[in-house]
Amino acid sequence: MESNHKISPEEPFPEDLTALNDTEVEILNSRIHRELEAEYADGLPDPETEARLEEVNLELNRREQEG
Repeated sequence: MESNHKISPEEPFPEDLTALNDTEVEILNSRIHRELEAEYADGLPDPETEARLEEVNLELNRREQEG
């Protein structure tokens, strides 16, 4: 059974996070965190998942600064 609660490194990822609304970015952030937790449970996280998390964090920080 496939779940949309996580986003695996193989799944498509938005090229431009600025095109997403706040709710979409927050959902993506949650899905990445859930994937990262699952990867840590199996050993080490995938570098793609870590890179995606960094990208989402940068976007969330940018939005926070813009107010």
